[in-house]
Amino acid sequence: SGDRQAASTGETKGTMSTEQIEQEEQEVEQEEQQPEQPEALAEEQSAEQEADEVVVTIGDEPPVEEESRAPEWVRELRVQQRELQRENRELRQRLQTSQPAAAPALGAKPTLEGCDYDTEVFERRLTEWHDKRREVESAQAKAQQAQEEQQRAWMAKLSSYQQARAALKVRDFDDAEAVVEQTLNVTQQGVILSGAEQPELVIYALGKNPKKAKELGAIADPVKFAFAVAKLEAQLKVQGRKSPPPPEKVVSGTGPVSGAVDSTLERLREEAARTGDMSKVLAYKRSKKA
Repeated sequence: SGDRQAASTGETKGTMSTEQIEQEEQEVEQEEQQPEQPEALAEEQSAEQEADEVVVTIGDEPPVEEESRAPEWVRELRVQQRELQRENRELRQRLQTSQPAAAPALGAKPTLEGCDYDTEVFERRLTEWHDKRREVESAQAKAQQAQEEQQRAWMAKLSSYQQARAALKVRDFDDAEAVVEQTLNVTQQGVILSGAEQPELVIYALGKNPKKAKELGAIADPVKFAFAVAKLEAQLKVQGRKSPPPPEKVVSGTGPVSGAVDSTLERLREEAARTGDMSKVLAYKRSKKA
């Protein structure tokens, strides 16, 4: 019965028309194209992720073109350098804010000998010295408290800035921040972190515009610098990045191009119609695509 079934199948394939051959070619090619779907899905996800990013500009200035990413080892060196610069900046800032206020001088404790053994003078000067000591200790306690409050406020502002910069949807914030750290001094950076409503946007915008950062860096007066930063912050614009349109999908047909005849393909199709074996047809079409 198996021989009769094979013979019957062979007779059926032997009578296949050219239209049947082309239809079977299309079915096989469609099955071969199925694995390409995950790659297309990955491209769509990448486009969506890029669309989530933002562009920060100053006024009506056009956005800066994105540069190609540096090699991995270069990015690691940049990260290490930025970490060292950040630690040095924070250390200098702490030293500046931790300078205690000048306390009144207490002086040496009076002695009876220093008062020419005059007990009345000695007792009066000793009482004055104890009163002075209480004033000095009170002033030192207030200075210490003020210093601690300034330190807590600075650390809270710094923590808020770190969270905001991490939440900003840009890929090159570290590079932009490095430009600002190299252009502005510690005091100017502190003014931005302490006074700006959204310091992360100001830092990023200046980092993407080194010319503007140099202009601000040249302002030595802290008050004028603070006003210039406030004016710049009012001009900032945040927009979503426009992702490029997805590439058009080229739909290729399996039939011959209009006006052109592939004699080799036609000959293999005629042979497949007689024998029922399409392997040569499919192999020939794969070789042409390759």
